Order: sequence, then C-alpha cells, then structure tokens
Amino acid sequence: MRTGGIIAIENDARGRRAAKWSAIVCAGLALLLGAGPALANDKTFQPGITGDWGGERSRLKDEGWQFQVRAIAEGAYNPVGGAHPAAAGAGELDLAGLVDLGKLIGDDGGSLEAKITDRFGASLKGAGALDTLMQVQEIWGRGDIWRLTQLSLAQDFFGKALNIELGRVNPGGDFDVFACNFQNLSFCGPPAGNIDGDYWFNSPVSQWGVRAKLSASDMFDAEIGVYQINPGNLARGFNFDFSGGKGELIPFKLEWKPALMFDLPGDYQIGGWYSTMRAPDVFYDVNRGPAVLTGLDPLVDHGRSGFFLSAKQQVTGEAPPKKAPLGTNGKGLTLFVNFTQSDRSTSMLDNQFGVGGIYKGAIPGRPDDEIALAFGTTHVNGRVANGQVLNNRAGLPFLPVQHTEFVTELDYRAILMPGAEISPNFQYISHPGGVGARKDIIVLGLKGTLAL
Repeated sequence: MRTGGIIAIENDARGRRAAKWSAIVCAGLALLLGAGPALANDKTFQPGITGDWGGERSRLKDEGWQFQVRAIAEGAYNPVGGAHPAAAGAGELDLAGLVDLGKLIGDDGGSLEAKITDRFGASLKGAGALDTLMQVQEIWGRGDIWRLTQLSLAQDFFGKALNIELGRVNPGGDFDVFACNFQNLSFCGPPAGNIDGDYWFNSPVSQWGVRAKLSASDMFDAEIGVYQINPGNLARGFNFDFSGGKGELIPFKLEWKPALMFDLPGDYQIGGWYSTMRAPDVFYDVNRGPAVLTGLDPLVDHGRSGFFLSAKQQVTGEAPPKKAPLGTNGKGLTLFVNFTQSDRSTSMLDNQFGVGGIYKGAIPGRPDDEIALAFGTTHVNGRVANGQVLNNRAGLPFLPVQHTEFVTELDYRAILMPGAEISPNFQYISHPGGVGARKDIIVLGLKGTLAL
C-alpha cells in the first residue's frame, strides 16, 4: 500500500506538471496569435553556395518565406595520447525554415521558425579511448536520429521593445550563448549545457519553453525563459508530449552591446539559472555521510543553479556590417572570455572557463579567413574528487582522482565561397578527464561547413 501510494503521488505530480505546460503553451499561443499590431522578427538566413536562385530566393523572402540546408562535418585523429591512435568522423545535417507571418497575414503576424536535425558518425573520444571530459568533435552526441530542433512562434511588441518566443526550443539559443567557431566542445556552444547536460539541453534537443526578451535600447537587453526539463526528449527525436517533465529550467541574463575602442563592437553578458529539478548529491548519502563508503542512497537535493559571465570585444580593425548575421566577426582582432559556474551539490562538472582571440583578415588576399586560438579548462567538482580519495583510501576498486582538464585549440577558418568553409585545427589536451597521471593528447582536426 505504501509503495502504491508513492507511485500514485508521483503520477499525480507528473499529471499536474503536464497540465501546467499544456496550459502555458495554450495561453501563450492565444497571446501571440491574438496580439495587437506588432512587427515581425527580422531574423534572416544567409544564401549559401546556390546563391539567390536567379532572384527566386529574394522573391520568396519578400513574400515571407526563407529556407536553408546546412551540413557540418568534423574529422579527428589522435597521433599522441589516448589508448591508441584512431580516426573518426561525425556530421550534422540541418533543414530549416523561417516564415515571416507579418508579410503573409499583415502587421499582426510574428515569425514561425522550424528546424530538424540529423546527427551521425563516430566520436574520436570513444574510438581512441581518450577519456576526456569534453568531446573533441563538438558536433557528435545526442544520438544518431532525426530530431525536431525547433518549432517556435515569435512575436515582437511595442516596436520591438519586447519579443516573446514560444514552442519547441532550447535554452542555448538565447542564454550563455557562444558561437561554434571551434571544434573542441570546450569552446563551442553554451557552456552551461556542456557541464550540466543532464538537464540543460542544447541544440539539437528541443523542449517546450517560453522566452521573453526586453530591449531597453540597441545596447541593452534583458531576457528570461522557462523551459520544461523532460529527459524523454533525449530518446525521442519528435516528442510533443507534455508529460514526463522533471521540473523547470529558468535562465535569465543581462546583455550590454557597446561600441567601445574606436567604435568597435562588444558583447558583455551576465546571467544565471535556477532549476526546480530534484537531483542526487554528488557526495552525501541520505544520512549526510559519504555515500561512496556507506553504499546508501544519495541525498536528494531540490533545486539546481548556476551563473555565467561572458565578454567579447573587437579591439582592432573594422567593425562588421550592421546587418551582418549574428556572431559575425569584424576584420581585425576580437578577444573573448567565458566563465560558467554550476552548483557544487549536484553537478559532477562545476565550472568551465575559456579565453581566446579570433583574427579576421590576417592573410593578404584572404579578407574573410580567420585564425583563432583558445585556452580553456573544465573542472571536476571538488566534492566528487573527495569521494574518489575516500574510495581509494578504503581499499575499494580504484578510482582515478579527477581535477581539471586543460585544452588549447588553434584553428584556421578558410572561407572558400559564401556558404562553404573549411577549418583545419590543432588541439592539445592536458590532464585528460582531469587526471594528471594520464598522457597528454594531441588531436588533428578538420571541420567543414556547407550551406545551400
């Protein structure tokens, strides 16, 4: 009877969470579809190697329709380090569409964005038994299946002062954002999803969510979002079910985009997140003893949180065109630094740091090519390491004691033509997996992108 009662309580809680998200989505759709006069999103897809299709692409865009097909491939080989030398290739295919509802149905419309993704191939981390904390091919992961990466409706209000987006989305599209110009995962995508990937799901995984962005001016933005945490989305590529949620992820940020240093652009962000999800403590058992020694069930903590800081500033050269795609670097040197801290109660990896520079136009005759250098660390929670030390002192099966993994990556990004680029890269990984006794790793990588 007791077990049955617990199951009934849990099922009732799941039912309430599913009903809550159903109500949120229905209310949000009613708000967006019934909004007063508003402006449509001005997001745009850039033409790829197929160009303007003889003017047809521009005509469709003027009517409110945009499409893009993009393929990414990443190869990697480890001549030094790991269990043995190996080679592996991984890839991603994206099919995306953007509909400007304002152009189709009038000023009351917003924008509808859809994207499906297929990831495939193999990971060098597995093929070469690298035992690293971060993937050396950032494109690999989340299963070789087709996924609904995005299906969302966005609406501008008050002359673009407020933008609300609702649907199947992921928090990494708006919070702790970092462009994927490198191949090692330490420098690619929102770091929060890299270190807390069991509940912060970056692309290509989507979940039900809503995000509000308030633009006080061209220089200041504030954002907050609420996303359902549903592990079922990891296993199912197309999942519209509201049930299965384990809580909510609530990220927030402030963003400042000044023109400093000879009117060159910068982007400075500070933010954080809170999760209502319950999770096991990484050290304590239910009686607040060391679980690794007692063997008892872990203490379950309620609520997970963290914060992030990032800065990106162009310091020399020419600013990018005002209507350039998001993330475009200006000609000259751009510096960046990122730091993300997660909670120490429930996260095995509790922080990630990255710093580096990107120089665009360094080689004469190649004005759009980029040379990039980055240094980064991923830190294992000290409480996890304490448990490993206690385990070894007790004579239990040996566990390597983990601390910090150090990564350096050097890239050359060659723009072959609009929509086609290739990036050979060199990665040096010290203390793989955060274990100082392990041999350092060298990875030779090659990343290519093709957009149609």
